[in-house]
Amino acid sequence: MGKGAATDVGRPSRGNRLNEIILSAIETFSRTNYEKATTALLAREAGVAEGTLYKYFPSKKELFLACCRYIEDLLIARYEAIYRECGDSPLDYLKRVSKSYVEFVRDNPSMRKFLAFVLNNSFDEDFRRELTDFMDLNIRATELMLRRGQEKGEIRGDLDPHVVAWFYVGAYFTIILMVEMEAEVFKDPDLADRYLDILDLGGISREGRRESEASGDREGGLFASLRDGGEAGRRDGR
Repeated sequence: MGKGAATDVGRPSRGNRLNEIILSAIETFSRTNYEKATTALLAREAGVAEGTLYKYFPSKKELFLACCRYIEDLLIARYEAIYRECGDSPLDYLKRVSKSYVEFVRDNPSMRKFLAFVLNNSFDEDFRRELTDFMDLNIRATELMLRRGQEKGEIRGDLDPHVVAWFYVGAYFTIILMVEMEAEVFKDPDLADRYLDILDLGGISREGRRESEASGDREGGLFASLRDGGEAGRRDGR
């Protein structure tokens, strides 16, 4: 296993060979790049034979995309946990998610670099599709919570939820850039709060607070409902 993989959250048990290969590949891709990370190198870093690697993944690209989805699922699991705790307060949910993402970026350097690599290589159709699906899912989830917050009077009613959702989710990669550029501002422990202050989500409340008609049941999860319902399915046909 590569040296950096053990530092990332969500590390599986040693017995889970598939996840071990994925975690090792994330570290290897982030340490080199897609072209230099040959299947021979990826197999060696994972501690398996190259033939064994192909038993799990038919190509290097499939392994790379599996790495993307592994990181995406880690992030969404964090957001779903926050939703179960405070989904009744959309503003609190958005604050908690932003802080959770900053913590994720701080704590997981190889995954952070991997995400930056995906963004910088969006010219590849498959990489771009994976990135687009993930961004779209997060934007729709954010927009939904913004609309619920407006209905409840927690979030300014004069904001365009779709535009704000783009800025909110787009900050995922701005934060990565801050780290990679070693920006002093990233060291601010209140960075997430300062960013939300800029958005000024709760600055002006609508008159009369009312419960969101779409609040629904949080048991099923926010992202799960968006993935599974109608046009929301992000991995249909895969």
